[in-house]
Amino acid sequence: MKQRPAMIAIAVIMSGLLCACTTGRAPDGPTASTAPPLAAATRARSTTVTTEMKGFYRRYVAAVRQSHAAAEALVRSHVAGWYLPILDAPPGAAVDPVDCGLRGVVTDWSFKQVGVLGGQVVIAIGSRPRSAEQGLWIVVTAAPATGKITGITCSIGGADVTRIGARDAAVSLYSYYIRARRQGASAPAVVARLLEGGPTSGSSYLRQVRYAFARQELTHDPVTCAAKGVPDVAVGPPRIVAGRTVGVIMASAHRIRVVVTIVLSAKGWTVGDIACPRRSVATAAR
Repeated sequence: MKQRPAMIAIAVIMSGLLCACTTGRAPDGPTASTAPPLAAATRARSTTVTTEMKGFYRRYVAAVRQSHAAAEALVRSHVAGWYLPILDAPPGAAVDPVDCGLRGVVTDWSFKQVGVLGGQVVIAIGSRPRSAEQGLWIVVTAAPATGKITGITCSIGGADVTRIGARDAAVSLYSYYIRARRQGASAPAVVARLLEGGPTSGSSYLRQVRYAFARQELTHDPVTCAAKGVPDVAVGPPRIVAGRTVGVIMASAHRIRVVVTIVLSAKGWTVGDIACPRRSVATAAR
């Protein structure tokens, strides 16, 4: 009988732990304090990535003035390896695919961290030259752990991107792409079809992808980010950033979290970039 209070106490403690496990809520007390430091570390690293990005663009502008070789070497040291084949594509409309045509000194550019989406830091970089009627924007995605750039979206002349328009564009892209792939078409063939007409015909990202396909430099699917197979893709709610010129969306392809950016071109809402996480592409490269 003397052991009964102790047994009751143990039962109460175990019951509390079981409730916490089944509800997904951590129990109160010292064990609950392990999460905040991790979250704080992620936020601190994200802030560091934004600072690093500002330094990268400052050096890039200087390198471009120096020589093409200097600029290329700098890009290769700061861009994720799996994104380089896409970025290597010749720029369209004479717009540099890295600085997107922004002019002036980098200290006049604004660097704003949008947040961490799909495990990647999203940064909006803006500038408004005196002669421009509206601001020019770059949306960059980067890996928090390394600061390596995983995607660059140029938004020049676009505006008024809406949540509905951005989501519909992403859903339409993946619905068509997944259906065509499962009907037996290859990834290069489907991308070529998307560029033949409609809003996606104005996608600079898809043009870059087509170029990388032609050079046989990709080891993954740059639309689904999958190493192999054709996964189902679920599109999440968009977030409108960069002066309402870019919609940022997290899509899920099974366990792969893909960051999709949508811009508004003369032909309609279209994909501006698709940023793949390191894990899926690293698997494809092995």
